Amino acid sequence: MDELLQDMAEGKDLSDAELEYVKIFANLKDIEKAQQKAELKDSFSEDFVKDLEGMGISSDDIEGMRVRIESNGDVTVDGIGDETVREQVQKLIEKKYSDQMYQYYIGIADSVGNLPSNVYQYATDMQEVRRYLKGVTGEDISLENLYLTPDGKIGGLPDKAANLINETKDNAKIERMKDALRNIIGNIRISGDLGIPDFSSELQFSNGAFSVADSGFAVNIGALEGRLTPQYSGNMYSDMYKYQFKKVL
Repeated sequence: MDELLQDMAEGKDLSDAELEYVKIFANLKDIEKAQQKAELKDSFSEDFVKDLEGMGISSDDIEGMRVRIESNGDVTVDGIGDETVREQVQKLIEKKYSDQMYQYYIGIADSVGNLPSNVYQYATDMQEVRRYLKGVTGEDISLENLYLTPDGKIGGLPDKAANLINETKDNAKIERMKDALRNIIGNIRISGDLGIPDFSSELQFSNGAFSVADSGFAVNIGALEGRLTPQYSGNMYSDMYKYQFKKVL
């Protein structure tokens, strides 16, 4: 099974019998991961190289390149000797490819894919919210300083973001951000000094194709999972609101 999944990840064609074997005995997550690896290596890399060639840049010019996408969406490109080429490539990624690269990273990197479901939601919420707030305000906002007000609004946001998040009605995207922010605020209170499950999405370009370079986490994921379990946290919102009432008084 591992050999067949590896063949899928490398873009090799499986026979009908092999495909049926994989569908029966492999779990869905492993199949999707293998498919994403193949897509990143083949179609995505081909499209990326075509765009570069249209700019007069060859795949040889970026051989050994590493791309790093921070949780706030900032892109850094290393491993390209020509500074002009490096800047052009970075701008292309920022404009067109960074979101796709992030999706490939969270779908392929073991450090993210093997997270417990509650920690995975926490980590991906952090990424989504930071990108959104950076896009709205143009600045990095420390999520650790946010809180819930007694009337259920998000406190600690800059005015522009606060008005958008707290006053907008009947907008699916805003409602998604509100839910994510509430979960983040609660999780930060519960996790305490353990830190947050922040990560950077890293990819490398070698032999004409991209692959994921798993950067892992700096925090102790096992300890964090223990803190986030219901047995430990109880009702995180009751404690959070109680604290905010005290803060207001």
